[in-house]
Amino acid sequence: MKNKPHIGRNLSRIRLYYGMKQTTLAKALGISQQAVSKMEQQTILGDELLLRIGKILNVKHSLFKKLDPELGQQNITGGYDMEHNYDIENNSDMKLIIELMKRLIDSRKKNK
Repeated sequence: MKNKPHIGRNLSRIRLYYGMKQTTLAKALGISQQAVSKMEQQTILGDELLLRIGKILNVKHSLFKKLDPELGQQNITGGYDMEHNYDIENNSDMKLIIELMKRLIDSRKKNK
């Protein structure tokens, strides 16, 4: 029997993947850093809150519920799971961000 995902832990993993600090997320949500820390310790978070956080992190809110606690960070860093293909790098928004970042880096290299 599979364990249910720990939503708060998944939030933390996704936030860290994007290099965002708890204080930054807290500011975007209009809450304290301590409140974000508490959220990341909770097994379940409400859909409305996940929608808000998803918009801030530019990910679908369903991703918080889909990450499998048994697979560690594979789902976030581009691991491929035949049964559950839902890693962040397959998110079309993320692909666009990566492409734009590559262009920015290339243009800065050319300007040196």
